[in-house]
Amino acid sequence: MKKVFLGLVGVIALVVGAGALYYSLLLPKQHPPSDIRVELTPEKIERGRYLVINVLQCVDCHSERDWNLYGGPPMEPVGAGRECFDRNTRVAGVNVGEESFPGRMCMRNITQDTETGIGAWTDGEIIRAVREGIGREGQGLFPIMPYFIYRNVSDADMEAVVAYLRTMEPVESLRPEREVDFPMSTLIQLFPEPLDGPVPMPARDDPLAYGEYLSVVSRCQFCHTPRNPRSMEGKPGRKYAGGMPFFLGGNTLYSFNLTPHESGLGSWTREQFIQRFKMHSAPQPVRPENNTLMNWNAFAGMTEDDLGMLYDYFMTLTPVPLELEPI
Repeated sequence: MKKVFLGLVGVIALVVGAGALYYSLLLPKQHPPSDIRVELTPEKIERGRYLVINVLQCVDCHSERDWNLYGGPPMEPVGAGRECFDRNTRVAGVNVGEESFPGRMCMRNITQDTETGIGAWTDGEIIRAVREGIGREGQGLFPIMPYFIYRNVSDADMEAVVAYLRTMEPVESLRPEREVDFPMSTLIQLFPEPLDGPVPMPARDDPLAYGEYLSVVSRCQFCHTPRNPRSMEGKPGRKYAGGMPFFLGGNTLYSFNLTPHESGLGSWTREQFIQRFKMHSAPQPVRPENNTLMNWNAFAGMTEDDLGMLYDYFMTLTPVPLELEPI
């Protein structure tokens, strides 16, 4: 019996040791960053500005936001980092109690400062971080950085993003290092997934394909599709149907139903949809308790063509009634 017990202990130790070795040597999954050098043409820089500010809204997460204006537009210095999430922060879309965030996470400085920003990063390192979730030192990034969404950003658009980031004025703004509690500190190494090939750009003359592309990379799908708690997966049959809870201050806000159901966009015209965004071109003062997490001011800067293609795509979706997710 003693030999059997010792044998089991040995097997368990071997399995644990093999798991630790796999974790330390093979995770997170990654490819080396490419050696790409993005050409800084005026066209790429302008396209990148549009993406960074109005579509991907990188500066929303990497800047402090002014909650005295509707939609909380980013504040100067734009891109210099943001306040930290900590153990008392309720994560948008997930209610896991008083200590909702598993540690401390600070949105980093993405300006061209070489010491505290990304000025010393190569173009390939930036692209890998944004689309594959791998930091400069090879560590997995916390998935509050939506690399699982941005992996869908086309190669051409990703180059444009880098081109614009290279034009951002350097700002010295040191953000504290992250502190992630166990087991999340281990689990985040499982999330990154390297890209194995090129990511093409949908043709603009195919408005439904391009509208779908915009709806994914601008996070419409993620925010307006209910997800299982602690999961990135949308609930079956509820794609774009809204009702996902988000938290701002002491308020719970629910995402809108983007399907053509009567509880969503069913009665909306294309022009009404476009103007719903354009009316927020100039941010208006608002009491913080009446604000929203969605930066309408940024989305208002999208072109009418792009907003129209979003509408065209949404109207092809299966109508699904709005249901508010429990919190």
